[in-house]
Amino acid sequence: MHIQSNTRYLTPQLSTNQLAPKMVTGTRLGLPEHDTVDLRSHKARELPAGVIEHHSVQFFFNTEINERLDKIFADKPPEARKAFDHILEQNFFNSPSTYTDEERAALVEVGLTQGKYLADQYMADENAAEFLDTLHLLAGVAKTRKLDPATGSVSYVELPQKPHGAPSDYVNPSKLMERYDPEAYKKMHAATNQTEKVSMLIQFVKKLQHRPDWISQYRNEQATLLSDLKNTKITNRFENVNTKDATEFVRQMNTLAENASFSTFTPLLQTNLASFMKILTKKTS
Repeated sequence: MHIQSNTRYLTPQLSTNQLAPKMVTGTRLGLPEHDTVDLRSHKARELPAGVIEHHSVQFFFNTEINERLDKIFADKPPEARKAFDHILEQNFFNSPSTYTDEERAALVEVGLTQGKYLADQYMADENAAEFLDTLHLLAGVAKTRKLDPATGSVSYVELPQKPHGAPSDYVNPSKLMERYDPEAYKKMHAATNQTEKVSMLIQFVKKLQHRPDWISQYRNEQATLLSDLKNTKITNRFENVNTKDATEFVRQMNTLAENASFSTFTPLLQTNLASFMKILTKKTS
């Protein structure tokens, strides 16, 4: 191995006259003392109330519903949309598994009444009617909640899906394939090549040309599903609350929550209402 010299670098020189180092004992060895801080008497700094703010997620149900909601809230104050998202996340599609069926039902009822408050406070009659119809539909979806005891996963009925601009009678061929040719559907999803996936779907679409009954049956089932969701019967113990006056709305909601049969759940209902009203009173800059 050849080592090439370079005059730009200086080889470190060690003095041969220095004494060899010796080991000595001691506690400090001449080193400076370390600064110490006693944390036992230190009080943790508390953040001011309201500094940490939770923002509810925006759920996606299908293109039609989300576009409808975007249109309704387009000219409304941002806090109105935030309050609606709060209803969806905290009242309709809440995640805690410790809630009983009665408690979940109560949250849905409170959410429907909060939605009525939004309609009365922020919307004209036509917009309000469309909004409340959509709200009731989503409450119907919330009522389809199913819990898998084995995995703990939660599922809801899936609303009919169609791309933006698709005709009203659009049918998703992938959904039909999943329903009427499940083996081909599994193979398509297992395929790693996108071209192969498309080819399999095209083959199924060709098969559909000879099975108009599949399309007709699927459309009828989807129409029935939507109709059932829109007409879901929900008994609301808060439906007669005054939603036109903020003070009366809060007072009557809290009174009904205190007098309800689920008194142990009252604090959560009142906290839920307080969070909803806080969103609406906090103007977005």
